[in-house]
Amino acid sequence: MVSISVCALVATSGGAAGAGPGGVGVLPSPSGPLPVGATTLHLVDAARPDPFQPDRSRELMVSVFYPATDVNRYPRSHYVSTELIPGLEKTLGVELPGALTHAHREAPARAGSTYPVVLYTPGAGVSRILGTGLAEDLASRGYVVVTIDHTYESGPAVEFPGGRIVRPAAAPNGFDTAIREKYIAARLLDFRFVLDSLTALAAGTNPDTESDALPADLGRVLDLDRVGAVGHSSGGYAAVEAMHEDRRIDAAVDLDGQIGVDEAFGRAVTEGVDRPTLVLTSSQIEEVGDGNPSFDAFWQRATGWKRHLAIANSAHYDFTDMPSLVPAVARPAASTYIGTIDPDRMAALVRSYVAAMFDKFLRGNADTVLDRPITEPEVTTIR
Repeated sequence: MVSISVCALVATSGGAAGAGPGGVGVLPSPSGPLPVGATTLHLVDAARPDPFQPDRSRELMVSVFYPATDVNRYPRSHYVSTELIPGLEKTLGVELPGALTHAHREAPARAGSTYPVVLYTPGAGVSRILGTGLAEDLASRGYVVVTIDHTYESGPAVEFPGGRIVRPAAAPNGFDTAIREKYIAARLLDFRFVLDSLTALAAGTNPDTESDALPADLGRVLDLDRVGAVGHSSGGYAAVEAMHEDRRIDAAVDLDGQIGVDEAFGRAVTEGVDRPTLVLTSSQIEEVGDGNPSFDAFWQRATGWKRHLAIANSAHYDFTDMPSLVPAVARPAASTYIGTIDPDRMAALVRSYVAAMFDKFLRGNADTVLDRPITEPEVTTIR
């Protein structure tokens, strides 16, 4: 588990590119042709006590990124605060400066088509916002992407409406196997609940607990017959495991995560899974080798399409937004988390292969980078 202060990273990222109204952009631009909208949902599972706070129902904050229209009439989303700062802007009637994304807050969804849905889950103890760049890129290519914060695990905090902050629950024995297994168990039920909430949204019900108005046509553009899951680190394990547990998930991408907790492999490994899985790993995890036992076992039992690719000169958090947030002068000090690969190049590679996976298996595209010989010198086929 790595404790990351995203606010601190953004505050020091003097090299951020792409100035915009009211702030500065901090991420590489999306590569797809479609403008992107974003909104947040506060979801409460009234039927499930929270495993970390049993006197409360399980509640989640998720962000939804989607192909949008008429975006010039809507402000760009703030990177760090998804609730408090936008609320203040609405109250004051002005845009406040800050770190901005490329998505436009509450813009209407691009109606006339439906789009496959992809769920994103972050690494252990990490906020969903570190998956914003990938989510925006997929949305610009014609996907609806839902990024999930797992309450009482995601850190440094989960921000709820009105600026209410919920920090991770105490782990009496530290980041041991038991607490990590508890995190995964909660995540799997979170996946199921989010998909149920999206099903309600597509049927015309507003699942947001605040009953706030949603972007126009958002429910109408969801294609829940084509669903993918992608996660980083333990989120990669959760994405593959969720596909095993829920037949609604058609394909999964694991970004640099072993498929299990220590020696306790997931059921996707022990029982196998019949749907496609892409594993992308860093050269750092390949050198350490701690993911190999679960990957070897998965490859023996999984009957669906599967591929394992590694990216040279990369480290664990290169699969997130972190490299874009760390200024060049601070990169050597962050070498435990990010590698020497150029951050824009890494973002392009990850976005390209993740999109290819979902293009291939959610859209039926037979001519992706996964269908052609590898030409990128940084990418190697492991399995």
